[in-house]
Amino acid sequence: MRVLPPWTRAPLLGLRQPAAVLAVLVTTAILACAVASAPLFLSSARSAALQEQLAPQCAEAAWPAIGIFAPAPVGEQAAVAVAGAPRAGWASIGQDAVPALHLGSSLGPGGNPQTGVPVTGPGGERLSQPAQVFWQPGALDHVQVVAGAGGRGVWLPASYAEAAGASAGGTITVGDAPLTVAGVYTDLFDTEPGAYWCDHADLFTNAASADTPPPALLLATDPQTVVALAAAVGGSLRATAAVPEDGSRLTASRAEELAAQTATALAAATAAAGTGAGGPDPRLADARDRAVQLEQGLRGPVVPVAVAGGLLALVLVAAAGSAWADRRATEVRLLAARGVGPVPLAGKAALELGAPALVGAALGGAAARLLVGALGPAPELDPGATSAAVLVGAAAFVVGLGAAAVVAGLRARGMAERPLGAAPSWPARVPWEVALLLAAGGCWLLLEGRDAVVSQAGVAQVNGLLVAFPLLALAGAAVLLARLLTAALPRVRRWAGGRGIPVFLAVNRLTAARGAAAVLLVAVALPVAVLGYTATLTAGSAATLTAKVGVQLGAGGFAATATRVDPAAVRGGPGTTVTRYADSTLTGADGDRVAVQTLGVDPATFAGTAFWVDSFADRSLDDLVTALTREGGAVPVVAAGLPPGPYRLDLGSLPVDVEVVATADVLPGRRSGDPVVLVARDRVPEVPPTAGADQSVERWTDGDVAVAAQALRDAGAVRVTVTVPDDVRRTANFLGITWTFGYLAALAVFIGVIGAAGLLLHLEARSRSRVAGYVMARRIGLTRGAHLRSLLVELVGVAAAGVVLGGALAVGAVAAVYRRLDVDLLRPPTPLLDVPWPALAATVLVALAVAGLAALHGQRAADRADPASVLRG
Repeated sequence: MRVLPPWTRAPLLGLRQPAAVLAVLVTTAILACAVASAPLFLSSARSAALQEQLAPQCAEAAWPAIGIFAPAPVGEQAAVAVAGAPRAGWASIGQDAVPALHLGSSLGPGGNPQTGVPVTGPGGERLSQPAQVFWQPGALDHVQVVAGAGGRGVWLPASYAEAAGASAGGTITVGDAPLTVAGVYTDLFDTEPGAYWCDHADLFTNAASADTPPPALLLATDPQTVVALAAAVGGSLRATAAVPEDGSRLTASRAEELAAQTATALAAATAAAGTGAGGPDPRLADARDRAVQLEQGLRGPVVPVAVAGGLLALVLVAAAGSAWADRRATEVRLLAARGVGPVPLAGKAALELGAPALVGAALGGAAARLLVGALGPAPELDPGATSAAVLVGAAAFVVGLGAAAVVAGLRARGMAERPLGAAPSWPARVPWEVALLLAAGGCWLLLEGRDAVVSQAGVAQVNGLLVAFPLLALAGAAVLLARLLTAALPRVRRWAGGRGIPVFLAVNRLTAARGAAAVLLVAVALPVAVLGYTATLTAGSAATLTAKVGVQLGAGGFAATATRVDPAAVRGGPGTTVTRYADSTLTGADGDRVAVQTLGVDPATFAGTAFWVDSFADRSLDDLVTALTREGGAVPVVAAGLPPGPYRLDLGSLPVDVEVVATADVLPGRRSGDPVVLVARDRVPEVPPTAGADQSVERWTDGDVAVAAQALRDAGAVRVTVTVPDDVRRTANFLGITWTFGYLAALAVFIGVIGAAGLLLHLEARSRSRVAGYVMARRIGLTRGAHLRSLLVELVGVAAAGVVLGGALAVGAVAAVYRRLDVDLLRPPTPLLDVPWPALAATVLVALAVAGLAALHGQRAADRADPASVLRG
């Protein structure tokens, strides 16, 4: 019979030990998943950050766009060249772009068109309001038609047509060029314009002032009309072209590709125009830069977390190599007796375990991709991240297989050369975990002089030391305490001698393998500690962020207007109406003057709507609002951050004598660093516009903000803006913090998987001696039920001890950190502690359930064993 060479025979021999093969496959998959998740997660976060920034903007913010601006006067030849240049620039690189032409206005300081071309009505009178002319494909399909005559020309907004005395089919004169009025449409600011007009809102509304409308928007029927007008009137002409792109699925790498294409198209367009100045739309580039900034900030906490998870998984892979040596103990001893050293034995292990390790690494990488895609911030990943994950997974395979082979070789040498009952070697007795505690202390000292949450380029980021410190401390403390607790097992064994058979057997097995018991204890305590720590900090950060957003908004959301409407007339839907005086001050009896934010509230509805947390004050919000209705004397007010007593409240230049009758640490509606003052709205005198109080009316609601906005419009408001929690979260850039702790929570679950796998490896590693003892004990009367109970006492007892130990460590870590985790120092309140009891209870139940299932598995394996084979082994 032909003998196969070892590199061919070894993989086949390895398949004869399915338990060892499965252990290596699973553990290598866990290792590859741990390390490959980091580049994938960072890419996912970068994509999500880009998408989150684009989401509140118009869809066109994600479109790569270029524009050519030609100042007045524009000749006929130049007008033709400029009008077609942007689209031609995109066509030069094979892209079909959406063109647009805009004539006759310049942008004012608020970003809105302020000056336009003069218009003369049919009667020959110059209109007081100038006009601007706009064309884009489909524009006339997205207006409400009042009257249409057809043909070429321009469509007028209804209010402008009325002021000009023009009608459909008539003629107006733009500059010196007569134009046919092809139709009349309802003014866009009197309608819900829809998504089509979102990016052109500055053409018909003025964000800077409701009292100064932009030039009237004339819609051209075709681009030739705009070009002819530009040549005839001599007004400035702006031509743009944008390539549609879905911003909800955009990645940073795709944005970079679009930036490169934009630069190429712009160069071609500028050359084609031959005049004017060209430039790209900066919104996509700005969003990409901020997304990259956020991703770079995430590297600090995410990379250490991935490394920590990888190291733990590497220990598990090494344990799988030890399990291989135990499974092949007979053959290993025989080879060692024939002079085979540890290096050849390690090579043999590598050859036998190489195939399952390779499969495991591939499965782990695929699992990381699926998990990040399903649970990460965004499913869209950059191609480079996938390539990096493949390289990292390949490195994990090499390192993991090497670790398993080395441990297998050392374990095999120990079985062959180490006598039974020998004391542990000196490396096993050295408390290496103290180095982890010292490293944690070093991180803490470094963190003492730094902010736990930093802001870089306006992006809030968690300091990596805040992540490294607790992980090192939890790991070091868990190992050290496990070492100390298992050192007491001999004393516990003496105590167990007087207890029942299950307790006696369980304690004896743990005492006989104190090292394995310590590892098992750490495998339970560490994931419980990390999950308790991360879950509590995540819940606390979420509660703090919710409170900060609620304080800024005042309620679930609000609609606001600068139009002077009667607050009492604002009704409709649940909520409360607030009058805000942004320019107001309080002057105390000592003459000290403090800028404040004054809110005129309705005592009947304010407390039922405003955001409130009991820790904001030592009295309820109902009590505080009731104090505003006190009769007699000065007007009562409630203030945050100011002592009680008499004051003069200046609403702009209008003085009001007030008295602070109650105080709170935090009051809802705070949107700047100035203290908030609440006053009953009906106790405030009428504040004239000349007082300069910067007065606005807001409708706060926990319901539909659109209903609140409509209530303001029904009361006569012209310009209404709405703000919801997502707007504040995006502005404050809290995404990185949320994702950091989400990744930490995922690590905790991952460590739990490692712990469960370690528990099964613990059973498999000691299965031979356990089953042999079970077979012998059955011969002297041990029942199956007593053995099962002993397994439950052993494993569930260790799991319960691990839960208690992990819980204690989590409490210490949270207490040391949570006060420093203020996600936004500018917005109150200070960090809140919110313990996620359901998640922690589920963690305890899962830990105990896994231990119970492992005990059942151990009993089933013992029942299936062949006594003769076990005793011969």
